[in-house]
Amino acid sequence: MSDERIENGTGEPAVERPTPAGFMRKLRPELYSDTVDRPLYVLDRPMLEFQLETMTSRNEHQRFEIFCRKLCQRVICPNIRPQSGPEGGGDGKTDADTFPVAEAIADLTYIGRPGPGLGDWGFAFSAMKD
Repeated sequence: MSDERIENGTGEPAVERPTPAGFMRKLRPELYSDTVDRPLYVLDRPMLEFQLETMTSRNEHQRFEIFCRKLCQRVICPNIRPQSGPEGGGDGKTDADTFPVAEAIADLTYIGRPGPGLGDWGFAFSAMKD
């Protein structure tokens, strides 16, 4: 990753300007496989259990749905969108579903590919203990 030096012709020191690749590496280092210092997130089991058990009493079910949807986007299928409309507690309806993606784009993903002939996928998230 080299930086360019810009000569300004006034006798002042040259200004360093990062290359586009260098700029992106500084902005999002986690997206590059050769980045060494990646953050490691560790959450111990008792803390996770406490957070999940008290989530509804703290009225954080919406944050839980967002967390679950983003987790599904990374692990199961990237083309998931949240349902819009009024919030329906305990009605059994979907909280997120898939949206159609062009076949040329779907071929570029290595994870779940719902599409024509495969049916749409729906996701329902619940923070209830049962």
